[in-house]
Amino acid sequence: MSDKIRVIFYEESGAWIAQGLEHDICVQAPTLNDLYGRLEVAVRLEETEPGGIDRIGEAPSHFFDLWEKRSGDFRPRNDGAERYSVGLAA
Repeated sequence: MSDKIRVIFYEESGAWIAQGLEHDICVQAPTLNDLYGRLEVAVRLEETEPGGIDRIGEAPSHFFDLWEKRSGDFRPRNDGAERYSVGLAA
């Protein structure tokens, strides 16, 4: 597994979406902090499957474009780990 997982957060139809880049994992939540928590749960669950998270390919290219155009970064309140690099899309 790579050192950091890049994830783009964006809002769509009143909900927040988190989309992994190197690993095509996607979750949805009503708030940014809830979104981060759901992302952590999804990644942990995927890691328990045979082959772990590395068996999941990368996201479609338009999410990488969102990453390049991101307007800022997100860091949750109680984040003790440096596991994710999270960008916010405008």
